[in-house]
Amino acid sequence: MSTRLDRMRLNCRLVTRVLGEEVFAATLDLGNRLPAELVRARTVCIPILISVTRDMIDRKMRGPAVARGPSINAIAASLGLPFETARRNVQRMADLGWLTIGPSGGVALPEPMPRALADWCVDLGRRLRRAAATMEALGATDAESLDFAACDNSCTLAALDLFLIMAGTSNHFQLRFTELLLVHFVCSASVAHLNEHPPGTAPFARVDTVPDATKRAFVPMAELARLLGISRSTVYRLVSDAEQANLFERRGNGVRASEYFLTSTPYVEALELIAGRTATLLSRVERHRCGIGCTALDHVLRRPRPWRQIPTLSNCAQFG
Repeated sequence: MSTRLDRMRLNCRLVTRVLGEEVFAATLDLGNRLPAELVRARTVCIPILISVTRDMIDRKMRGPAVARGPSINAIAASLGLPFETARRNVQRMADLGWLTIGPSGGVALPEPMPRALADWCVDLGRRLRRAAATMEALGATDAESLDFAACDNSCTLAALDLFLIMAGTSNHFQLRFTELLLVHFVCSASVAHLNEHPPGTAPFARVDTVPDATKRAFVPMAELARLLGISRSTVYRLVSDAEQANLFERRGNGVRASEYFLTSTPYVEALELIAGRTATLLSRVERHRCGIGCTALDHVLRRPRPWRQIPTLSNCAQFG
């Protein structure tokens, strides 16, 4: 009998495409919620915010004695950013009230955290549930793999982990985060129409094949610039660099991933890594039980815990 991990690795292209659609839609949504002063630097500010938010929720759920957030140096190293770039943007977000820098240098979210960020985190958990439901419908994971009884904060934490895992695949391609974001986004956007009619039949769901060239759309570069919130000149430069590395194909002002890149060993290995980690994270969410409640976001949103008694567990074990 095949395990979830086996199925998700076999369908790693499908898993990554489904996750990519939700992760990058959430990325764009977070960029739209940032203050106007941060818009031009959103491709740096977004991963920093996600890294710090992930750390905060994890510490709140685990309840460690040490509440210090990560240092700027740790953030820069984990995201592959130059230290000065990370320091400058952390300071800007701190000045605008989106981050705090403690006396010991730890970076954390203010309390209360910005309402726009808290609302985004709650929506992120819903996006993970939608992605799990889509993968279930396409046969890439178990039936009812992630239902709505799962802990909100556990789902949000898993989705934040997935963003950082996908960003971490930069090590496979020697790309900076901004370049990697563009590459993943193009790969997802150019095949977003696949696996719809009928579900699960497109070859992109298999590890050893890629869609026929006629099924991979060219994404307009002007649209990429608009969606990612960066200038056209920056998009053209990134696309030109990717084209020279044989990652992209261009037709006029449109771009798509090349067949060479989609069939390359580093890309397939990155997809298998993402699929494997996704299987682990979904299993972790399912195993999580909130005996005392996970209040990482609830105190910010001023909402009561949606306690749900689970009859198959002990009296004190409840979902949050």
